[in-house]
Amino acid sequence: MSARPLDVLGAPGWGEVDARGLVRPGTGELTLDWWVGASDRWHRASQEAAVRQSEVGAGAVVETRMKVPDGDAVQRVWAVAAGGGPAVAVVEVGNEAATAFAVAMVVNAPGAVLTVDQTGVAVGGQPVLAWDRPPAGVAVGQDAVESLLEVEGGGATGLDHKGRDLAALVWPLPHSARLAVGASLGRGMPSPPSDLPDADAVLRGWQAHLDRGARIEVPDEGLARRIERNRRRWLGRTGRMETADVAEICELSVRLDHHGFHDDAVLVLDEISARWTTEVPTERLRAFTVHHDLTGDEQAAVRFVEAVAEAVEAAAKIGADVPVEPVERLLVAAGQDRAAEDFRRLDLSPAEPPSGGLRAELVADHEDELLVAPGFRSAWQGGPLAVYGLPTRFGPLSYAVRWHGARPALLWELDYHPGRKPVTLRAPALDEGWSSDQPAGETLLAASR
Repeated sequence: MSARPLDVLGAPGWGEVDARGLVRPGTGELTLDWWVGASDRWHRASQEAAVRQSEVGAGAVVETRMKVPDGDAVQRVWAVAAGGGPAVAVVEVGNEAATAFAVAMVVNAPGAVLTVDQTGVAVGGQPVLAWDRPPAGVAVGQDAVESLLEVEGGGATGLDHKGRDLAALVWPLPHSARLAVGASLGRGMPSPPSDLPDADAVLRGWQAHLDRGARIEVPDEGLARRIERNRRRWLGRTGRMETADVAEICELSVRLDHHGFHDDAVLVLDEISARWTTEVPTERLRAFTVHHDLTGDEQAAVRFVEAVAEAVEAAAKIGADVPVEPVERLLVAAGQDRAAEDFRRLDLSPAEPPSGGLRAELVADHEDELLVAPGFRSAWQGGPLAVYGLPTRFGPLSYAVRWHGARPALLWELDYHPGRKPVTLRAPALDEGWSSDQPAGETLLAASR
């Protein structure tokens, strides 16, 4: 069953929500399920057919709807940073049915001992669940849970526990009311929901984070949603790098830099530098050099030059291909001219630049020319395309394509990095004959064929 990530910036911990709304913190200690006691029976989201799920705000909030008599029970889950402690998942259930029902939060912590008091649930003495108002009904242990929820044991419920590692907490929920709990996604006491940002605040916060990077507007709504969702997930992955291998975080750094999240990429590069390894030297060098090329940041070049030297040494020992010219540029920018000469004498084979991906469709930066919209899709013809502050080797590029009948109009602005020489801009996918060496301008291109 597919799962959607619960990521948060600024706090340790993460989790996921499966396709039925089951919440699983990244610690792996427990799961949190939700049941609804309606007028006919108990409805368990993980077993009901009438369950559908969607993402709100590029996936910052996961909404799961379950059909019950007279309407829907609606669960929404989001993750937040909480006062210096671990990340917390807010799990909210709302009653959008015409009549009242009961909502049960079912905690499953295999092999552990659960305890419940007036403020929350603890696993082995460690608080994991908090609420603002105590539940009306509490049960710990399978027999007690089955009695509270008025279900029979066996395979029908999927409950099979011998000890005190299962707990159910029940609240009445009138029409249009909402109930929320806070579940710790790391190790530490969770805050109650009233002390945490609500869903709207979380959506605004994530949008502010996304706005720090390049803006991309495409005429395909489905693609636009995927872009925003992927960018949010890349940012979220910076908070759980310890669970990823070096190759994965190298790819993450490149993606962040490609989309203008340079400060976040530096955090990832710090993690790569801290992991002494001889593995994947090509990928490590690509991460460091992409950051330098797309930012022109000489201080970052100095900061990471030792890690670059280690990766070069590892590549030379195994004969790995490397991004030769970008490595030379980084070493020179770091003031390591002698190291650059030694690197050239190694005569390592140049690695092929990565191909594909959305950025390759929007821009291609070569040694002496910059291609605008080189992968322009035929399906985009007639629709608005625009990028703002897209990183390139020469500096951030902004452009827009607007249409006058069959003819595309191109507006562009290239903000050169300090010391960069002028480059020729071309747009061969739109007009093979057009080029310009001006940093900004607008033109009406030839009719699209």
